[in-house]
Amino acid sequence: MTASRREFPIVERVSVDPTAVAAFTREWDFMILASELMREVTSYVCGAACTLGDAPTWTRDQAAVGGNMVRLSKLLSAYLDQVVQKRFETSTILSRLAFETIVNVRYLIANFSPALVNSFVRYSLRHERRLRDTIQANIQERGGEVLHIEQRMLKSIDRSARIAGVTLDSVDLKDRAPWGGKDLRQKADAVGFGEAYLAVFGGMSHNVHGSWQDLYQFHLEVDDAGGFVPNLEWGRPRPQPLFALGHFSLYAVADFLKFIGGETAMAPLREHLGDLGERITSVDQAHESYLSSKTWPAI
Repeated sequence: MTASRREFPIVERVSVDPTAVAAFTREWDFMILASELMREVTSYVCGAACTLGDAPTWTRDQAAVGGNMVRLSKLLSAYLDQVVQKRFETSTILSRLAFETIVNVRYLIANFSPALVNSFVRYSLRHERRLRDTIQANIQERGGEVLHIEQRMLKSIDRSARIAGVTLDSVDLKDRAPWGGKDLRQKADAVGFGEAYLAVFGGMSHNVHGSWQDLYQFHLEVDDAGGFVPNLEWGRPRPQPLFALGHFSLYAVADFLKFIGGETAMAPLREHLGDLGERITSVDQAHESYLSSKTWPAI
């Protein structure tokens, strides 16, 4: 799909039959339907990410938001790929990254200003500033001789800063604060996702960073004597993250369409997005009803 100022593309609607869903006897039946609904969500995310608004291009500040929508579209696609391959570990990592991207989109829009976008951009260029300083120090140490690889790296770094619209010298390496002055948990709380971060997505940081909890839960087995052996089996994905990400992604779609195109962009899709949200909720509730009759380890 390419960027467009034209009419939003038609998205195929996934049918949800409450009678058929109530008759599901396996959780994987819910997973199949949840994945299909997430594909529909991802189509709306992709369509929104290709919306330019009234101008033929985004400004840099708009691109900070729009680029995150493109990123979300790709993350959800990759997430679905891992889900259908029944790989819980890697799908969890991608779902955590998608959640953070959704929070970033909503926070940037809710507090949109040149100062906030500058903070977002400068925060991301700290690595480039450190790398440039290191290269320049190495060049000075060898008496001014510049290696070919250093020339290429310096040109690449300069291009990144130029396109970002900031000078690398304005990136303060002593400033350790997160962009916007809030960490992810605080940003999630500010956009109404604080409980979701605490209950679901905050714990997924274990999976992203490979903490002991991630190793113990997914990559090791423990015997009765307390010894460890490798566990190379993949965990089984569950439907709940699909339902949650589906709802949160729809919030991001609505926010972005109103941000970039106003009511003109949002009005034709309001009913469709609401209907999709209702279908996700109905399947989520049916899944909870299904689980209510189960006991561990069946749940």
